[in-house]
Parts: sequence; C-alpha cells; structure tokens
Amino acid sequence: MRTLTVDLGNRSYSIHIRNGILSQSGKILRALNLSEDAIIVSSKLILSLHGNKLVTSLTRNGFSVETVVIRDGEHHKNLATVERIYRQLSLLRANRKTLIVAFGGGVVGDVAGFAAASYLRGLPYVQVPTTLLAQIDSAIGGKTGVNLPSGKNLVGAFYQPRAVIADPMLLSTLPQREFCSGLYEAIKYGVIRSRPLFQLIDQKHSRLPHREKTSLEEMIVECARIKSEVVSQDETESELRMILNYGHTLGHAIESATDYERFTHGEAIGHGMIMANLLAQQLLRLPSSEAEHINDCIRRLSRLPSLKILRWNQIFRHMLTDKKFVDRRLRFVLPRHVGKVEIVKDVPQLAVEQVLRAYLHAQP
Repeated sequence: MRTLTVDLGNRSYSIHIRNGILSQSGKILRALNLSEDAIIVSSKLILSLHGNKLVTSLTRNGFSVETVVIRDGEHHKNLATVERIYRQLSLLRANRKTLIVAFGGGVVGDVAGFAAASYLRGLPYVQVPTTLLAQIDSAIGGKTGVNLPSGKNLVGAFYQPRAVIADPMLLSTLPQREFCSGLYEAIKYGVIRSRPLFQLIDQKHSRLPHREKTSLEEMIVECARIKSEVVSQDETESELRMILNYGHTLGHAIESATDYERFTHGEAIGHGMIMANLLAQQLLRLPSSEAEHINDCIRRLSRLPSLKILRWNQIFRHMLTDKKFVDRRLRFVLPRHVGKVEIVKDVPQLAVEQVLRAYLHAQP
C-alpha cells in the first residue's frame, strides 16, 4: 500500500492507494477513531457494483452503517441534491460525530463533502473515490461544492476529508469514456509538474486500466503526490494551487455553456488544455513543438466531442463568471513546457477571443 500525506497541521490526513484496498477500508477508518456510526453517500449504480464490499468491511470493523442514495452526474451537482442529503441525514439522526463516507466519483464526492461541511456546521467525512478523475484529483484537497446554472462550483467550501482511500481495481468497471475523462486530468498533472508522468500516460494509455495494473497504480500515486504537495503548500488557492486549473478556465466555461450535459468533465478540460496551449503559443510562452506534443497526446486518448454547436461568445461569457476572473482581469495557467506552467494574471481579452474563434472554426 502507498500512503501519502496532505500536510495541513492538525487537519492533516492520509491518502491510501492500493489495488484491492476497498476490503480494508473499515480497518483503516476504524483506526482513525472518528465514530462508530457511518453514513455512506453514493449512487445507486456504485452501490450495486461495489457497495457490498464497502459495507461488509465497515460492519466487520464495528461500524453501524446507513446509506443515502443520490443521483450521479454533473447536472445533479446542485443545491437540490445537497438538500436531499440534509433531509436524509436528519431522518437518520446524524450528529456531529457521525462519519460521512463519500463513495463515488467527483460529483458524489463534491456534493457529499459540501453536505458534510455544512450540516450541523460540520461532520467528519472521508473520500472513497470510484473513478479515475476522483482518485487522482477531486477527492484530494478539500474542495467541495455545487454548480449553479450560471457557472461551475460557484457555491462550496474548503473542507478537508479525514482520509482518502483509493482502490484502482474499482476502475475496471468504468465505461471507457469515463476512464478517459480521468486520463485528461492525469495529463494535466504531467504538464504542470512531471514530464515522466506525462510520458507514462503518452506511452501506455491504450493499455490502461486492464493490461497495465502496475502502471495504473503508479500513475494514480504520482498524480495524488503532486496534488497533495500543492495543497499542503496552498490549501485555499491563494497562489500556487491555481496551477491545478490548467485547462479549467475554458473547460469549466464549456461545461457551463452546454448545461453540464454534452461533455464529461475531462473532455471539457481536454478542449480547455488545447486552447490554453494555443493561447500560450500566441503569447510566445510555449514552443510549437511542445504544444504539438501535448495536443497530440490529448487527442490520441479518445475523440473529443465537437464544440461546433457553440459560439465563441457563449464560452467567453461563461468564462467571466469563473472564480479565477478577479478584478476584471483574465488569468490563465499556461505551460512553458511539459513539466512546468505559470500563472499569467493579465491575459489580453483579444488574444483569448482569437484563440476561441480559431479553435471553434477548426472543429469537425
């Protein structure tokens, strides 16, 4: 088992990663001595696929277990879903020591985490992510929240879990499109901090997750290591943590502009990374050879759904509601080369408009 630490003083916690670790989750959580009562927040599909193993592990280690079932998918990441969780927690008589177990992908983790942060002004919670995107990114770092029609993640809180338990074996049941969604996010980590990670994905992505289990675990560990190091240095995104938003400024705008229904999160970020690379090229910050290398890797993962249904000003308008739009300045995370990015705080609006127009015009 690989164990990483998010170092936040008295709010530090461990990330446990190993094939088959779900069956040991009860033992790991029992050792934290948080509670004897656990409420699992999950979706019907995840519970049908993996719920028995989690519940069995918890009950064998002395937990009483209840479940709250919510609808999954980005269009259910809203305040109505949070209210549903609140009502169920009230019916189950949850108290401030009740442990919330977020068991699912990024949407489940974000919504359950936000409910834990706000119900009774804070319940302990843990993340047990079941998608690649959640295991390498969203389950780590304490970002919780929901979307509004006007923008993504506009309501939320920084609220750290007490532990993260990631079992790569769970990814074997993911649809290929969902697995690739996580791979786009993994490419992000390679570009911002690790050329070896980028090369691993570039060379072995077609053999994941079934034929390269060791490489898959290695990739997850490396992404989690980068995220934990960044969060440990900048918990609330005051500066350094912004580098994790590479590809996300335009990616989130694409999701919002299509009502969170046409693209997976990773697909939107894939488009966002390519456009960020084009912007970096236009601003003479990224060599063409590096941009082509990154873009080629992104495109070879799977075919990105076309953006042809959108106009450039639709994306731009939604981009202006992004949390990173501060003091009416456009901020972007732009790569210098694979393994290094920089935060550019005053990108010319005209440059962004030109990239959007050109990219949309070239869509198939």
